[in-house]
Amino acid sequence: MFQALRLTASEDGVRALARGWAPTLFGYSMQGLFKFGFYEVFKIFYANMLGEEKTYTYRTMLYLAASASAEFFADIALSPMEAVKVRVQTGIGWGHTLRECAPKLYKEEGLGGFYKGLPPLWLRQIPYTMMKFAAFERTVEFLYKHVVPVPRDQMSKQAQLVVTFAGGYIAGSVLCPRQPPSRHRCQ
Repeated sequence: MFQALRLTASEDGVRALARGWAPTLFGYSMQGLFKFGFYEVFKIFYANMLGEEKTYTYRTMLYLAASASAEFFADIALSPMEAVKVRVQTGIGWGHTLRECAPKLYKEEGLGGFYKGLPPLWLRQIPYTMMKFAAFERTVEFLYKHVVPVPRDQMSKQAQLVVTFAGGYIAGSVLCPRQPPSRHRCQ
């Protein structure tokens, strides 16, 4: 990794290391807003469709459906900035900033140019998000059932936040186990 950073800095200058920061910031901010916000909306929507008993019985399916639905829209929000970011980072006649690249992309390829990468994004992100949210929800359920000595409704909001944070940390650690360092060297 450090060799790649040194190579990029030596060939294109230190500024190249930050190339694409603006579309990355805006794109992933929008994706996060849609993903987490719509997840809660879809969870409530699907729960209301199922009713209380089926919601509990099929809660993992509910988590999977709500997260897939949320990620579908989140990637629509992310895709335009991903398209710009790729062009900014490659720099092949598109410009080096969001302000330079986005109008050129629209002029050259129209609105569709911003969404060319959407199907592969869906194929990668939707399954990952489904597993991430299902693992998180089931981990929090496990913590409340087997670890936390007090019923959830008797806990303070701060204590519930700690359990939620712990659930996210544990679920994230299970989904993203540490991998051994790569033996591949950048040429």
